[in-house]
Amino acid sequence: MLAFLTFEDVLNKIIWFGKTYGLKIVGTILIVLVGWTLSKILVRILRKGLSKTKLDISLINFLLRAIHIVILVVVLIAALSNLGISTTGIIAAFSAAAVAISLALKDSLSNIAGGILMLLTQPFSTGHYIETDGVSGTVLKIDMIHTTLKTPDNRQIVIPNGQLVNKTIIDYSKEATRRMDLKFSISYNDDPEKAKAIIMEATRAHELSMLDPEPFVRVTEHADSGVIITLRVWCKAENFWTLHFDLLEKVREDFDKNGITIPYNQLDVHVIENKK
Repeated sequence: MLAFLTFEDVLNKIIWFGKTYGLKIVGTILIVLVGWTLSKILVRILRKGLSKTKLDISLINFLLRAIHIVILVVVLIAALSNLGISTTGIIAAFSAAAVAISLALKDSLSNIAGGILMLLTQPFSTGHYIETDGVSGTVLKIDMIHTTLKTPDNRQIVIPNGQLVNKTIIDYSKEATRRMDLKFSISYNDDPEKAKAIIMEATRAHELSMLDPEPFVRVTEHADSGVIITLRVWCKAENFWTLHFDLLEKVREDFDKNGITIPYNQLDVHVIENKK
């Protein structure tokens, strides 16, 4: 049939198609381009504004991604409507597909729900050092499905958000200061007051120790092998481990200089001879 069409017939059909659908096609292209451009500009403006707030970076990324997707969906529906395509059936198909996907991926959806809940409630933030369910590390990122920790020995731990949201979480970086508790054991033959004075002097002399609240040094236990003296001192959270190791080394050195003995574990055995 097309073989018998003349050039004039083909030209007339092209002109008719252009008059009938040309404006709609051009309008649809403009809707897509303008919508895409506006979504980029809006996301850029929101990112700049949200970056000045105290919101976690992972929450900011999630919100921006969600806003970008919603805008694109609206642009797509507007473009299809401009072409004269009914969007009712498409929306219904998307809804049915969403239900089927949600049933198939219910475990993953629970992780997504856990991720959203954590980002909103913020039990911890990116960059904090946390401990949970027997593992600990610095929070690298909080995705919608997983939270990634980096351990001090440079390993990565990936935890599903659905599990993490129901676990006990210890955040070591939430507060600006921390209290350090150290225990020192001395022999029963040594003077505990002298040992306490040595520990207090070493603590006060360290530049990372906080003197308000006052450091606490007292005998807290009479153990099997020696007398236990407990030191409690406050410091900034970022200085915790530096002060911890420095005081252990310094107190041991001062004990040796002053003749204070750190006892080995020992057991006294008394033999009772039964004489007839």
